[in-house]
Amino acid sequence: MSNEQSDNLMSVISEVFAPLEVSLDSTFDDLGATSVSLLRLMVSIQSAFDVDLDVVDMFTVANVGELVQLVEERVPAPK
Repeated sequence: MSNEQSDNLMSVISEVFAPLEVSLDSTFDDLGATSVSLLRLMVSIQSAFDVDLDVVDMFTVANVGELVQLVEERVPAPK
């Protein structure tokens, strides 16, 4: 995943939790995440990055940094 893609991913996450400030250390509890907001985030990430995520992934990552790492691992390699 390129730096630009990482920045775009952080933008997607920030949009879901606006107006709160999101950092890699932010936990989803700190951001006031609900099951609906996590599902919305999952769909947004899948759409933007063509990556497979499931509901369990969204509830098992501890913070934004872990989610970013998970997405980076699953983003398809450029063709």
